[in-house]
Amino acid sequence: MFYVSAPSGHIALHTLEECILTRLEYLELLYLRRPHELKGNFEYLLEFSNYDFVGHFTLRLLAATSREFCHYWLTRETLLFKYRLNQISPRQFCRLFNSIARQVKKREKVNSMIDSTLTEVCEHYLQNDVKHFVCQNFLTECKEHPLKVNFEMLPKMVESKEVELTKGSAIIYCSQWKEVLIELFQTFLESETSDTDFFKELVANASHLTYLRERLNFQSSIKEDVICGHLTASNLQVESLKFPPCMKHLHDELRRNHRLSHYARFYYSLFLKECGMKIEEALEYWRNEYSKPHLNVSVCSHQWQKDSRKYTYSIKHMYGLEGSRKKYKSPTCNSICSANINANYEGGCPFKEFDKRKLEQILCSIMPKSKLEEFLKIAPSLQPRSACRAFLKLTCNKVNNNLTVTNPSDFYLAKNNVL
Repeated sequence: MFYVSAPSGHIALHTLEECILTRLEYLELLYLRRPHELKGNFEYLLEFSNYDFVGHFTLRLLAATSREFCHYWLTRETLLFKYRLNQISPRQFCRLFNSIARQVKKREKVNSMIDSTLTEVCEHYLQNDVKHFVCQNFLTECKEHPLKVNFEMLPKMVESKEVELTKGSAIIYCSQWKEVLIELFQTFLESETSDTDFFKELVANASHLTYLRERLNFQSSIKEDVICGHLTASNLQVESLKFPPCMKHLHDELRRNHRLSHYARFYYSLFLKECGMKIEEALEYWRNEYSKPHLNVSVCSHQWQKDSRKYTYSIKHMYGLEGSRKKYKSPTCNSICSANINANYEGGCPFKEFDKRKLEQILCSIMPKSKLEEFLKIAPSLQPRSACRAFLKLTCNKVNNNLTVTNPSDFYLAKNNVL
């Protein structure tokens, strides 16, 4: 599952080809929120099987020869790891940490920073007093048993301020085990595919790998990283009923006032992108709203007719198509909860910032009144993230009990039965 040690043995070239093409098809479908549409042989994707390992390591080797393809593959492989992590039972958590630690210790590069961090993290979470995170009643905001790790190993968590920093170290807690493991998984794969020149030479000297690389046809395989699913300007109103309360509130504010303040617009746009809105649909959606007369209650007075070039550039920039072409991510739940809210900002976590009346206004359009009254009795006693997860479980019968909602898009994916 974590893919530390490569498998050994022999496999026929035609089987290997079918194995990696099936895996690539599934990774793309998972990224597009349509994993059920897989037409290939699912046997090649069975977790912990030889085919699963062969498919992963062969694609890792081929991806390391192309920076562009590596980014494409790495994004989707990390999503698969996250998807699988949400499916495992509490009993399997400890087995996973044991397996990672055991494999890392067998590697020659055990003294590298990522290897030593993996070993340290696994040993930490395997301690008897720390293993309470597998319990059913475990508090998702638990701040016990802190561990310091090098901040360079958790770049996204540092960027989104999900961890505390002290003297070059990031402090993680037992409640963050899943986010930490996902982050280390991506950091580990990035370190394993960093020597592009070496892997290019390796593939060039192996005829079967050269054939597979040409068979994949990298340029046709790499689709725009902004194509995430099927949110459109026309179906957004219906789909908004599956949004988490924080984003449902921004959606309603935009529909009501036809404007949002800068950060609210920025965060809502990124959320829509991650949940499946293509760039063409995003441009149409924002054009429709910002072409309408705004109400005086809005802090934004811009018109699409006058500022279309500015807004078009801004939206393309968020999609990584302009400027620095940075891949922006929507804010995490932790960063939303910890943000300083001013009077002109429409956003924030409703479970933390809004009073009962305003919270009820948002939730009543998503939840039946009978369930809403029951929920509002327990919500004040819960931490914001716990309240949001409890709300998700009440509105979606198929939510995995082990699911962790770390950002608003996780909520929407769970509602669509993807996570």
